[in-house]
Amino acid sequence: MAMRSWFRGGGGDKAGEQNYTIDDLVVLERYDEAAARLREKLKGNPQDLHSHLKLAEVYTQLQQVGDAVFEYIFVADEYAQDGFYDKGIALLSRAIKLAPNDDSLRVRADQMQREKSMELVRAMAIEGLRQAGGEQAGTSALELQRLWHNLAGSTLVERLPPEQLKRLFSLMELVHLKEGTVIAEEGEQGGHLMLVVRGLIAATLADRPGSRATLRTFAGGDVIGEAALLERGAWPARYEVAEPATVLRLNRDGLEKALVGNPDPRGFLEVLREQHNDRDVAANARRIRGR
Repeated sequence: MAMRSWFRGGGGDKAGEQNYTIDDLVVLERYDEAAARLREKLKGNPQDLHSHLKLAEVYTQLQQVGDAVFEYIFVADEYAQDGFYDKGIALLSRAIKLAPNDDSLRVRADQMQREKSMELVRAMAIEGLRQAGGEQAGTSALELQRLWHNLAGSTLVERLPPEQLKRLFSLMELVHLKEGTVIAEEGEQGGHLMLVVRGLIAATLADRPGSRATLRTFAGGDVIGEAALLERGAWPARYEVAEPATVLRLNRDGLEKALVGNPDPRGFLEVLREQHNDRDVAANARRIRGR
């Protein structure tokens, strides 16, 4: 208050006051006027993040907690959309200090932290996909993004650490398969594993002459062939392309390279086999034959 009185002097200077900047008004603790000036400024430029932050600070001084929190959330979300997750999380931390009983703020901060982690996974995965033959096959950056979009929700992506995911993808081959392509016949010993990116692959079994029963279908994110590659077993049914598909294929040589120098080879293999899709197909085949 002493600062405000000193600047105003005895009678005040109206012309001088009109020349005060927003920062001057904050220094003078004239927060209501500073807030009004900031709101007016934002009408002309709603995306001025610096002014939004300044307004949040002014609202804090005015003890208008709800308004301050709203401004911090707005800027935090804008930062996150541009990939600046650390800045966004820091601003949400300020909001949490202002409103410690608002659980929604912690939920939002946790979500932003997950998005930050997923962004790292995305970057590492796309680099691995590029090394999987993307550049050699003429795969564009847009196509790599589409491949990632199809795989982002898969359990394999969720379970493998970013470095392991990059290691795996970089040793796989990107393959496009036409409808009707037979990937493997029942009993075949072919040692390769496939991660379905998009399309549809069906496991079928001859149940009577001229007829085949569909045991199961596989779409984006599903792993098939783990029994043949990881356990040196046989394919439990015929696997064929039901709809045009794109897959990532890992052969025995690629698997060996993935395991050499791997800091967690056991965990790596467990994630590859944890869907147990081939085991489910084999169980379905036994049930049909048992009838």
